[in-house]
Amino acid sequence: MRRIALLTDFGTRDPYVASMKGVIASRTDAPVVDLSHEIAPQDIFGAAWFLRTVERWWPAGTIFVAVVDPGVGTTRRILAAERNDKVFLAPDNGLLTFVPSDIIRSVEDEALFLPGGSATFHGRDRFAPVAAALANGMAIDRLGPLVRDVARLDYTPGSIVAIDHFGNAITDIEPPPGRFALRAGERTIDRLCRTYEEGSDEPFLIVGSSGTIEISVRNGSAAVALGLRRGDRVAIC
Repeated sequence: MRRIALLTDFGTRDPYVASMKGVIASRTDAPVVDLSHEIAPQDIFGAAWFLRTVERWWPAGTIFVAVVDPGVGTTRRILAAERNDKVFLAPDNGLLTFVPSDIIRSVEDEALFLPGGSATFHGRDRFAPVAAALANGMAIDRLGPLVRDVARLDYTPGSIVAIDHFGNAITDIEPPPGRFALRAGERTIDRLCRTYEEGSDEPFLIVGSSGTIEISVRNGSAAVALGLRRGDRVAIC
């Protein structure tokens, strides 16, 4: 039995996640796990980077259901991508930008969808029953035709891609060999620490758990201290 992993911007106060889980539970005994439901509303980039960071740690057979879908109910497609024996269901809006795959299908088998579904809640009416069908063993090639022209985010490498809960500014830059410094705005940061404890209240660099360079302040927020935001440009210097 395959597991289903959910990623949404729904939050947990409203009935949306619970409704999706109910549809899945009525169709399969596959375990359902929550990656996060705290993606900022309509934040496709945030969901895409989150998925890039976590998917590698999940075992083969996982079915990722990523629903951050401001275009719900329009002609945008639902995609099913295969990568490393995992399946990714997501709207065709760039959410799969950082999960490259040569096998991507447009989900078009309407017999899998809930009858009389809502135009505003494809997470419940389309994504959930499709995920359950895959968990029960349905082959992905039954979902619909192969597609190539999928949406990708307009993204330029060399930037801050996330500000985490602690205020660390996470970049998309992998550390080069040897010593290096990082330019962020008008500030050049050249102190590299192995752990947060080695740092101080002055900004320093650290290679974070995602394998990319972070700007940090010990026991504080680098984002607040330096006025950093997601999307700010950074560069090795």
